[in-house]
Amino acid sequence: MSENDTEQGASASGEKNTSDEAPDGTTMTASTANAAPPPQPPAHRPGPSWGQPLQRLEKAWARLETRLAVGVLLAEIASLCAWVFLKGMSTPPSSGKAGVVFRAVVTSLVMGFLTWRLLRGKSERLRNTATTVAAAAGLFLGRLWVGVGVTYSSEILNWYQDASTLTLIGGLRGVGTRLTAWLAMLGASLATSSGKHINIDVVMRFLPPKVRIPAAAAAWLAAAAVCFASTWGFVDHIVIASFQAPKESTTGQKIRVLTHELREQFFVLRKQISLDFKVGPRVFTGTKYTEALRGAEWNAHVREGGYEAWFPKEQVESLLVKDEARAVSPLVIVPGKNQRGLLVETLNLLFPFGFLMMGLKFLLRVLLVFSGHVMVDPDAAHREDHDDEPEGEPAAVEGGS
Repeated sequence: MSENDTEQGASASGEKNTSDEAPDGTTMTASTANAAPPPQPPAHRPGPSWGQPLQRLEKAWARLETRLAVGVLLAEIASLCAWVFLKGMSTPPSSGKAGVVFRAVVTSLVMGFLTWRLLRGKSERLRNTATTVAAAAGLFLGRLWVGVGVTYSSEILNWYQDASTLTLIGGLRGVGTRLTAWLAMLGASLATSSGKHINIDVVMRFLPPKVRIPAAAAAWLAAAAVCFASTWGFVDHIVIASFQAPKESTTGQKIRVLTHELREQFFVLRKQISLDFKVGPRVFTGTKYTEALRGAEWNAHVREGGYEAWFPKEQVESLLVKDEARAVSPLVIVPGKNQRGLLVETLNLLFPFGFLMMGLKFLLRVLLVFSGHVMVDPDAAHREDHDDEPEGEPAAVEGGS
């Protein structure tokens, strides 16, 4: 072999072993470039058009429940804060240290916040030190106003608890309890929408892929049946235990009792709200709630309020006061019933309503899985939310049973 041929072979070999730079910055040799690309997963085929409205319905439903959950959570926080604030402000020093501790904490927070705001633009060290000193001083300065606002706050708290719409729900604490129950049912319904409800998916993991969809649909149908049975079970218990319907009543009779009670309690709620709008401004301007409504106003409220449409005439007449000059409690009176917690039984219907919504959600998931808009994946609970999935990919849900 000549020297020229040797140089040409070396040149050809050098050209073959040259490497190119890939778009991502890595080095790609000629042999790598000529290799077959890795197999790509098949593109997902969108489901039939009849499932698209159902998918939009599910997303809109989930958005509505998410907003409701946020609103309920904020309302619960507000009710608990109002309870703590009024309870702390209405406690006199002679009744314990709760009022003193509350005022010390409030003073410390206010002074620390104001100091932090006033020293904007100063050095971080000076700002932190001054804020700490101001907050510590507030803990001692809170004793200076231990008697301020005790009577006023006590009147507002007592009105809320004993003679307002909140009385029908069990006071501020009762409101917090019902909002917690509502939030729990909303969370369960949202978990059902995303396929993250509690389930046992051991069987699903051993099933062939073709069998998973029918198995998941059967499990969801069974879950829907349990939810619907729970719905009626709760309603039946409430109608019998709370609304005094006979146990041997038929389903139609129990529904009529429930409907009548709901309408009556809605009437009572409207009447109490009208009294709150009349008495509330007087209480907030310093009038005692026990003196904020006179007998003449109460009698006019009873005579013109439509009570005779719901109660016998003699019972309505018994609600009127003879001395129209004396003050009366601004709380609606329901003949033969206790006003405190009157609406608690009605609010307990949140539980059957929540189970009804979850049952409907399970039925909707069955339709979506057969339309191809929902994938059955046992590992879906360990993945990110639906928004992180590629465009056009159906929402993956658990296929547990």
